[in-house]
Amino acid sequence: MVTTTRATAMGLSGVIATPHYLASGAGLRILQDGGNALDAAIAANAVLGVVWPFMCGIGGDMFIVICPADGTPTVLNASGRAGAKGTAEFVRAAGHEKNMPNKGPLSVVVPGCVAGWQIALERFGTRDLASLLGAAISLAENGYPVSPRLSEGIQSQSRHFNNAARETFMPNGRIPQTGDVQRMPQYAESLRRIAREGIGVMYDGAIGQAIGKHLESVGGHLTPADIAAHTCNWVEPAKVKARGYEVCVAPPNSQAILHSMAFGLLDGFDLGEPLRAQSAHLQVEALKVSYRDRTRIADPDFADVPLASMLSDAHLAEGRATIDPKLASRPMVGATAGDTIYLCAADRDGNMVSLIQSLREPFGSGVMVPEVGIMLNDRARDYGLADGDPNQIAPGKRPRHSLTPAMALKDGKPAFAYGTSGGDGQPYTVLQLHCNLLAFGMDPQTALDAPRWTIEPAAAGPAVGSIAFEGRVSPETIEGLQGMGHSVRTIDDFSDDCGRASVVQIDHERGVLLGGADPRSDGVALAF
Repeated sequence: MVTTTRATAMGLSGVIATPHYLASGAGLRILQDGGNALDAAIAANAVLGVVWPFMCGIGGDMFIVICPADGTPTVLNASGRAGAKGTAEFVRAAGHEKNMPNKGPLSVVVPGCVAGWQIALERFGTRDLASLLGAAISLAENGYPVSPRLSEGIQSQSRHFNNAARETFMPNGRIPQTGDVQRMPQYAESLRRIAREGIGVMYDGAIGQAIGKHLESVGGHLTPADIAAHTCNWVEPAKVKARGYEVCVAPPNSQAILHSMAFGLLDGFDLGEPLRAQSAHLQVEALKVSYRDRTRIADPDFADVPLASMLSDAHLAEGRATIDPKLASRPMVGATAGDTIYLCAADRDGNMVSLIQSLREPFGSGVMVPEVGIMLNDRARDYGLADGDPNQIAPGKRPRHSLTPAMALKDGKPAFAYGTSGGDGQPYTVLQLHCNLLAFGMDPQTALDAPRWTIEPAAAGPAVGSIAFEGRVSPETIEGLQGMGHSVRTIDDFSDDCGRASVVQIDHERGVLLGGADPRSDGVALAF
């Protein structure tokens, strides 16, 4: 029995769930004004780039799974690429022999978010981008109260800030405290220029050129020409059928197939009761099997990614046969940290949106471009450097991506949208949401409030670690897992290490829209 922190939001005309209440409010206003789910999601995403600037912003990248009411899902890949100088040799010459740097100019890829907003709106939106940026511009210019998470993020990451970032987030050299008013005037002006001049200003215009010139001047692999050349792609979702649902996720270069494959592997097992040892054991073991394919995931424009084979019934059956329902196999691989926003929305017409956007780690690269106020991502940290690695950095290549949004269709209609923050821990959290929603039949808020597990070390991987279960789980579950051979320990309830997720649902039978927001975030789900 899960004790919920709040009621599931329910309405007849629209629903949105985000990790910050100001973003949810902005999205709801768009829905109430007649906008659709995509319009609302983009308005909310823009606000999150202001009020949660350590998590996301227009210096980052994005994936969106969109399903219109006709039941034909599609995916927009708005992730960024390496620059013309983005080679292993160039990175090694800068003093990084084995791994990409986590921070600094070499860790940046082209920011794809703004182009993604525009391209998505052109195909599925009902509003223009300028009309959706108003709330974000107002908050950036006039200010907003600092949340505890933002204050903590600035404190923990300020050592990585360049001067422009320090001046923005630490005025007078002081870390803002909870409730202090934070303003971002340069960021507001960049958003205003995008609204006024169109997205060209972000790429081959003044803002994009400022980004490229600054990165080139401080040793990055990106140039102004690389920023100007950015494109996004519409791609077919990767699909797995299980337990009466069709789960649709972003295909590679995203690693979202890991959690959907794991859910497919579980289709042959009795999961028992939620939050018990049997269900947790099987979920962990299924992920161990799906993770065998992780190194094959890369940018399919540069590497052979046998997606059809990896998602085939035969491959899933082969993996399923290796799972012992009573005994743990080798230890699981731990998750690297990451900060991201995930949000989802649905509208009165039956359209559904699953959107994820990120700077990768907190405050991304730590590099803010002077004069434009844009914090840049550190997504290039996810490339490999080793020769022969399908994920090795190369000019124009996208890295293997931790962003893993999901959507589930029932009888050919969009039923659930869900996803989470959490870096490489996202597959762990999303698999639990698959099971809570699709296998155990939980409503959105109950699915989010349920105790979760992750794999330690959550912030020091990848490395072998124990299952870390939130303390609300029963002692019998812990003892049962240990009896199967798992290393298990408990962590704080509602731990940030277990992601910050959101869920929306369309109950087609009753004509009701439902939503839930994670108590591990500052968010709410709102419906009307």
